[in-house]
Amino acid sequence: MKLHCNVEINNRSFATNIIRKKSQRSILAIGKPTIKSTELYILWQTLQNKQAIKYKIDNNINKIFTKFIDEGKATIRLIQPPHDLIIQSDIIQLKSFLHILKLGITKKIDSSVLDILNLNPKCMSSAPKIKVVVNKSSEYPTLEGFPRTTEELYLVGLNRKSFDRQILKLQSLRILNLSNNQICSLPNELGTLQHLQQLILSQNRLHKSLKWIWLDQIAVRSNLKLLDISNNMLQKLPQQIGKLDGLINLKASQNMLTYIPQSLGKLHKLKYLDLSKNNLHCMPGSIRNLHLILLDLSDNEFLPTDSYSMCKIDVPSLTECAAKSFLKTRFV
Repeated sequence: MKLHCNVEINNRSFATNIIRKKSQRSILAIGKPTIKSTELYILWQTLQNKQAIKYKIDNNINKIFTKFIDEGKATIRLIQPPHDLIIQSDIIQLKSFLHILKLGITKKIDSSVLDILNLNPKCMSSAPKIKVVVNKSSEYPTLEGFPRTTEELYLVGLNRKSFDRQILKLQSLRILNLSNNQICSLPNELGTLQHLQQLILSQNRLHKSLKWIWLDQIAVRSNLKLLDISNNMLQKLPQQIGKLDGLINLKASQNMLTYIPQSLGKLHKLKYLDLSKNNLHCMPGSIRNLHLILLDLSDNEFLPTDSYSMCKIDVPSLTECAAKSFLKTRFV
């Protein structure tokens, strides 16, 4: 059993000064060191250390922390050496790995299932594929799907008319570029991808999308840093866009926007806002709440200041207010 993941080592040797090694792209494997051996080991290998380090499993696992397993995170606490293996990986693969590990700890798995080749470093020298670029429709992996380890996915200019739901299985996905297609709507589950930070949807047909419910999901609201919805013929921005608490960069240029929702003023982390080449006549007052580094409003249709109608409101004097109050109480 092998697991492609990121591993951070926490050395508990020093009670006061815990030494932690930076998270590294790794491969963890469970297996036997020799054919005749009955003992199981965890093998930890990185690109820098291809010979790998073996950790004994039998009577050497203090605890397995799985509180954040649904976020693709877990920790294996070893007795000797006093190390914590802090793991981050695809949710399904991580659950499978820990399931095999627990079976190994409780002696409920046939040791012959765990082939000796699992602990051969030569078999684990290749790094998992984390970046996938599809340049032509003929190269699209319709049947085999995308590697579960994919962190960056580029499906640009493929003339796709719908969102591929296989993408929703990529729990490690950080960057998704679907620009220059013909996508009209996005599934609600898109907002549940825990690590998605950049979503590029420019040059599609999102003006046909009536619902943007995926923006209501907690994961996307917290983690999305860049959203590019430029050149989609949008006539308005969804109100839910104000829920993207972590958003830093919003690109909505080359649309048909005539106004901006007040909810945009709630994006307190927003630094870059591009609304150029739209049909805007004015901006909402909530825009003053933002702390922008860059604001592009070029090529819009803002009205001149003297075209706004002014309403004159007669405010009564304090004497008049007092007189009215006196008259009201006089006849009570």
